[in-house]
Order: sequence, then structure tokens, then C-alpha cells
Amino acid sequence: MNALPRAALLVALACTAVGARGQDVQQPTFRTKVDLVRVDVSVTGRRDEVVADLQPGDFVVQEDGVPVKVETLQFVRLDGTRTSDTEESLEIRSPEHAALEAARDDVRLFAIFLDDYHVDKTPAITATIRRALKDLVSRFGPNDLITVVDPLTPLSALTFTRNRDQLLARMDTFEGRQGELFPVRSVMEEAQLRERNIWELRGAVSLSALGAVVTHLGGLREGRKSVIFVSQGPPLGRIGSANDERLREVLQAANRGNVTIHVLDPRGLGSTQVGGPDVLFRLYNETGGRGIVNTNMPWTRFEEIFADASAYYLLGYTPAREFADGKFHRIDVKVTRKGMRVTARRGYWAPTAKEATPEEPSAPAEPGLAAALSALSNSKAARPVDVWIGASRAPDARTRLAITWEAAAMRDGKTPVRLVVERLAGHGPSAVSEDKHVIGGANANEPRVAVIDAAPNGALSLRFTAETADGGIVDQWDQSVEVPAFDLAALALSTPRFLRARSAFEAQAMRAGNDPPPAASRQFRPTDRVWVEVECYAPGEAPATLSARLLNGKGEPLADLSVPAPVAGKTRLSLPLSSLAPSTYVLRLDARSGDRDVQQRSAFRIVP
Repeated sequence: MNALPRAALLVALACTAVGARGQDVQQPTFRTKVDLVRVDVSVTGRRDEVVADLQPGDFVVQEDGVPVKVETLQFVRLDGTRTSDTEESLEIRSPEHAALEAARDDVRLFAIFLDDYHVDKTPAITATIRRALKDLVSRFGPNDLITVVDPLTPLSALTFTRNRDQLLARMDTFEGRQGELFPVRSVMEEAQLRERNIWELRGAVSLSALGAVVTHLGGLREGRKSVIFVSQGPPLGRIGSANDERLREVLQAANRGNVTIHVLDPRGLGSTQVGGPDVLFRLYNETGGRGIVNTNMPWTRFEEIFADASAYYLLGYTPAREFADGKFHRIDVKVTRKGMRVTARRGYWAPTAKEATPEEPSAPAEPGLAAALSALSNSKAARPVDVWIGASRAPDARTRLAITWEAAAMRDGKTPVRLVVERLAGHGPSAVSEDKHVIGGANANEPRVAVIDAAPNGALSLRFTAETADGGIVDQWDQSVEVPAFDLAALALSTPRFLRARSAFEAQAMRAGNDPPPAASRQFRPTDRVWVEVECYAPGEAPATLSARLLNGKGEPLADLSVPAPVAGKTRLSLPLSSLAPSTYVLRLDARSGDRDVQQRSAFRIVP
């Protein structure tokens, strides 16, 4: 197998590991006229109490020194509790459920960015920041959605949660890594060691990752979103440097997407400000956030963050100029009442003419990519097991379905150890079981794969029951499975089977020709050894050639993979996981025989 070229690998690492440019990032969309500027404004009076009764005429707004008229005004008040559907469980069940919750108007969105690359590991700072972060978590309400990220978190691994215990455990183990090169945490960090200025590169990684998170939040909904950036500040370099441009992109994304960035610097009162204080100042000052800096007790300032996220005005105005000029425009917001404190972003970057002009949707660069990515997304539904169903050719013109599974999570404290698969006659509650298969877990004696031969070109109704060791039911659901046809006169590929080895012993056994069950999950770690096995069915005696290509999550080619010659129509190729950064990838298999060709695409994820 050919290794990925170093230059291409570094590009893949920079683009996919931090997620800023290697992911399909949803851009902010607003349900207002295209030239309306939206501004989040917090107004407080004496003792920092929220002022909630202002009208459009109470605001004085200028853009670049030119007065503008407030055309729309909405007051938003949230306190972290559910205001509707109060009987619904707040537990996040899946990424799709998190997206629906994030779009709600009564949900506060927070991202805690732990910039460990730029936080000292000294005991005093570690103790202070852990106490502060745990205090921060304790203030979240039951309806708040929180995600925790670091510079190496790809967007594909960004998840929202309401599990306070999980968040507290993460905060209690956080420590800085500033100036620390070992241990190496990922393939990306291993690549960093070969660069001349690793500290500048790590600054770029942090800023790019922050930009990706801000852009992602900006696309979730129209209202205010909050980022708590925990950092002593990444180095910026000279004006006009690459990192200076990255900071500009972060601020631009935040101001376009109504994202407020608060800064939490863990250094104490009077400490020497070594690092990126200018970066920190610009992040909170230009996005309307709070700067919690130069203090020994940062937790005493957290109420300001929650006050800004809990009560604010969302006002809109039309600028007295050409809207799409691509320039930065300064905003000044005041109120006519005396004694009021007004907090708002300092300005925004207007879109260019090209960005403001809607484009006709284009066809996907890689046909079939959406279906492969959708299958990967659907495989992580809120179930305690991952299930894989593969199709291949069976005797007598039938199709063979192979089914395997593995535990994904506990539910209600119960761990599944076996999966019962029943073939049903009919649908719904009255369906009758015709055939039953028991698939054991890692410590069970039952077979690891269930095999069902069925007539093709139809749907099979299956019932899945995940059970505990004592026969208790962890989960049960019915599923309709399409049965594809493998025509003897057509060129075809079976469903690719991903075979995973987590240890050297398992890898050696697999190389020796053992036939292990396929992995049910499509999430792998860089330390896993993974092979992909596929059968190719060529019509008659015509030979078929197989090729494989690795794509990124956007369908762009990364590398061609070596495919061993098929033996009895079956081949097994190796995936280069150790050369890949955490992200989403697609394996494309191509079979060609004469003037016929067929393709299979399988998406998978690399997780830290």
C-alpha cells in the first residue's frame, strides 16, 4: 500500500482535524431581508439588573458614524429552563435530536473551548481553572445545550449535551499543555513535530478550530450563541501574518453568526501577560463578549456571561450604503435613558457581492456521496447497539443478508450482551415471528453473525431485540430491510465488510486468514487496524478489475489505495488509519469489466 504523500497528509490534517475547512460547515442563514443587519444588545441598569422595557425609539445606532433607524426589535429572555413541552425528556438522544433542540428559541447554546495548547500546566493555574470550570458547569440550567471542544476536536465529533456529571468529569481532568510536545496525542501532533515553528502552527490550529466552532454555531439558528474561550491567548505574529488573518476570519464568522465570544484567562491578578493578550482582547471586545482576565477569582464574573445569554435585545437595521461591499463596518449602540450599560458587538464584516448573491445549487461532486454519509449518520441513532447488515450473493439466485452488532452504550444502567433477530411475517403489532437468530456479544457463546437468505427485489421485515445477560430487554425495534438482487448477468459488488483488529494479536490472527465477524460500528481509532473485504461478481467468464480510492467528507480524493488481486472473487484491502486525522472519510470501490462498471461507497469516521 502506498503511503499518503507528506504534503497531502499535512493538508488533510490541517483541514480535517480542526474542521475549519475540511467539513461541510453550515453557514448562518437568517429569515429576514438580505440587507438587514442584526445586532445582539444587552442593556443593564443599576446593580447590573436587566432593562426589559425598551422600545425601538430608545436606541441610538450608528454605523461608521452614520445614524441608522432601528426597524426590528425583539427582547429575548431565557433562564435555562424549558418554556414549552415541559413533559418531554431533556436528555439528548442523537445528533439529529441535538440539532432540533439547538433550533429552539428557548434553548441557550454554549460552547466551552478548552485551548490547552495555550494554557500553562503549573499547579496554581490548573487548580484555579478546574475550580472555575466546575463552577461554570454548575450554573447551567436543565434546558441549556453545551458542547466542549479543544483544538483537535473535528466538527464531526462535536456533540451537545445536557449531562452535567459528564461535563464536570471533563472539567475536573482539564490541564494545560503550553510548551509541551510529549506525549503526542494524535497523528496531527506527530506531523507538527516536523515543522520549523511548531508554536506558530499550534496557534494556527487553535484559531482555525475556534473559527470552525463559531461558524458551526452561527449556522444553527438566528439568536445569540455563546463561546467561552479558555486560553492565555495563541500567538498572533505580525500584522498581516497568517494567524492575524485567521483571527480576522474568526471575528468575521462570529459577527455574521451572532456568536458572542467570552474569554477566560486562567492567569491570576498581576501575572505577566505572556502569550496573546491582544488576541483575547479582540475576541471579546469585537464580539460583545466579556473578558474575564487579570483576576484570582474568575468564577465571580460568570454571572455576567449568563446575564448576557439570558436577556438581550435583537435589533435590526438597514445600512445607509451598499450592503455587500465586503468591508468591516463599526457599530455604535447607545440608549437614550441615563445610567444604562450597553454591551454589543463593535462591528461586522459585510458579505461580498458574490456571497450575497444566491447561487444555483450544484450537483454533488461525488455521486452517491450523500447516501453514504447519510448511512453513517443514521447508524448512530439513539440506540444502545450498532447494527450492520450486509448483502451478498447466495445460491439459487437468492440474496444473503449477514447481520452483526456491537454494544454502543448502556441504557438505564443496562448493558446489552446479545441481539435477537426475528424475521417477521406481516407488519405492526400483529406481525408473527417466522425465524429467530441469536447473535452473542463478546463474552457470549452464541454465533457472532446471523445469516438470512431471502428472495431479492423486496423488503424484509425484521425485529431486533437487545438483551441483557439475564434476558432483560434493553431495546427493541422493527426495521424494514431492502433485499438487493445480484443478477448473474450483471457486474456487482457485495456490501463491503469492515474488519477491525484492536490489538496486535487480533491483527496477526486476521492476517493468518481467520474470518472474523464484520465490525458493526463505522467509528474507528487511529490505532485500530482495519481491512475491508468485498466480493466482486462478474458476468460469465469476463474478468473484473477492482480499484479503491480514499475520499474526504466532501468527496474530494485523498489517495488511491492498493487492492490485492481477488481470490475466488473476494479481496481484502487495508485502510491507512494511522495516516488519517480524526474526521469523516469515504471509501469508494470501483469494479470494471469490459464496458460495465459499478461502485460502492462506504463512509467511516476516525475518532480521537
